[in-house]
Amino acid sequence: MRAEIVGVGTELLLGQIANTNAQKISSELAAIGVDVLWHSVVGDNLERIVSVLGQARGRADAIVVTGGLGPTPDDITSEAVSRLLDRRLRRDERLAQVIRQKFAKMKRAMPEANLKQADLPDGAVPIESEGTAPGYYIDAGNTVIFVLPGVPWEMEAMLEKTVVPVLAARSGAATTRSREVVVIGLGESSTHEAIKDLVEAQTNPTIAYRAGAGRVRVRVTAKAEDRAAAEVLIAPVEAEIRSRLGDHALSPEATSLLEAVSITLRRRGETVAVAESLTGGRIAAELSEQAGSSDFFSGSLVCYTTASKAAVALVPEELLERFGPVSEEVAGALAAGAAARFDAALGIGATGVAGPGPHDGQPAGTICVGATYRSAVITRRLSGYGRRDNVMAMAVTAALDLGRRALSE
Repeated sequence: MRAEIVGVGTELLLGQIANTNAQKISSELAAIGVDVLWHSVVGDNLERIVSVLGQARGRADAIVVTGGLGPTPDDITSEAVSRLLDRRLRRDERLAQVIRQKFAKMKRAMPEANLKQADLPDGAVPIESEGTAPGYYIDAGNTVIFVLPGVPWEMEAMLEKTVVPVLAARSGAATTRSREVVVIGLGESSTHEAIKDLVEAQTNPTIAYRAGAGRVRVRVTAKAEDRAAAEVLIAPVEAEIRSRLGDHALSPEATSLLEAVSITLRRRGETVAVAESLTGGRIAAELSEQAGSSDFFSGSLVCYTTASKAAVALVPEELLERFGPVSEEVAGALAAGAAARFDAALGIGATGVAGPGPHDGQPAGTICVGATYRSAVITRRLSGYGRRDNVMAMAVTAALDLGRRALSE
């Protein structure tokens, strides 16, 4: 089954909001073996919406439309569907009553314009919403058209409860499953060199890459009759990739560096503490992102000045004088100081120069990270690039990766 996703809204074309709906829908449809072959975006213009939907109808078996179901004059998706299919819009009185009840429950007066959201093309099957905008789907010859709200949480509920089950039942298609190998410390080109013969020989499963902020995700995707069969196809390819990439690949149980670190610490009943300069609290923010992080994260220090590194993070002044605040030696001392301050088994430290210019005699992009685990200290120096935020993101990745490696030594 071939599918097209159509996002309606001038705000999408202007870049005012990201089209995260398309990403979510693509992921869910791929999981049931539906091939999403096209993404389209169109502004709030009736003629253009009809044109885009007509093009989609001519090439797709299923169309999922998001946006344009609100109560305002520029919400015209249903009018476009009505014109495309030459089917009259009629008010669904049951849906109209549901909308009235929702406003009453919120103790708000309902503008009459909201009843427009209950107007559906003839033949449409309503999909009730957790918000005020109902969705629907409608058969149009060889194509089924789903029309959903643009608000992500409303759309996702309809996608899960109606769109996916309906398409799964209709398509009879194979299941598509994917697994990712998260690679740290190797760029996309180096990762490709390690597994290029597997990529060149791919059929089913397929292999693809996605790079960003010091990590590469290698995705292995297989299509089969059911989930178990797809997993059987994926397993040997994933195992071979992991074998070739060695300790650059995170363990299968971890989908991120944070998980890799937290799983090990939780399993051992230990904690991590952080002292950071370059990253300004971003490592701590990453660690605290996970629910229940107090189980493994003791605390953090942000020591931006040279004086605070000595006073707060316990970095010896002779180290600062001899090697400078941007050095591997100081990064290791920051890690040790954090571990001592918070009585943590694992300490992580980061210092460097985010840019745009040099500082303390070091060029912009310099990153020094350190990790200490049960008194053993390891450090690393690397060069970041790009804007300040990109250098900081690379430093966070490098620091957490060093923590992961310290735990495995």
